[in-house]
Amino acid sequence: MKRVLFAVLMAAALLGSQTNRLPQTTVRLLDGRTATLRELHADGPLLIDFWALWCAPCLKAMRHLDAFQSSYGDRGLQVLTINLDTERSRSKVRSYLKSRGYGFQTALDPSNDTFRRLSGNILPYTLLVDRSGQIIYRHTGYVPGDEQALERQITALLDPARSPAVPQDLPRDNSSPSP
Repeated sequence: MKRVLFAVLMAAALLGSQTNRLPQTTVRLLDGRTATLRELHADGPLLIDFWALWCAPCLKAMRHLDAFQSSYGDRGLQVLTINLDTERSRSKVRSYLKSRGYGFQTALDPSNDTFRRLSGNILPYTLLVDRSGQIIYRHTGYVPGDEQALERQITALLDPARSPAVPQDLPRDNSSPSP
């Protein structure tokens, strides 16, 4: 009986640890190329933000994402925005990004497959992934000031000796281990 209970607990622990790992997923970039999310975080942290043209908070957050790319790109951070508009809106998405001069990469997910696979349900949906593929930060929505909390996570991830990152907005296991 103890062995069965131990096996069930170990399986649950392994499954629980996998929920914060970036899955093997391929995205189609706006320029037509494809890439896996793992390829995109191979050289450093990856900041993923799901958005749509009809989402006003998404559009307000984009200038901060661009600032993060500009400020931390030379330290390895890569910002990837993933647009959820329909396939027919591709030219509008391209025009919007070009008119703003944003310097981050953008992928398209008109079927919302990647969004669902990464447990998204509200826009904007932001994830910060470390080099090993661990999702260390998740956040939904945007109100002014959210970018400050995200920037603290980014700087902690890029310089862990100064201030270790604390997972935010992730499900937490509040149970204490038994002796």
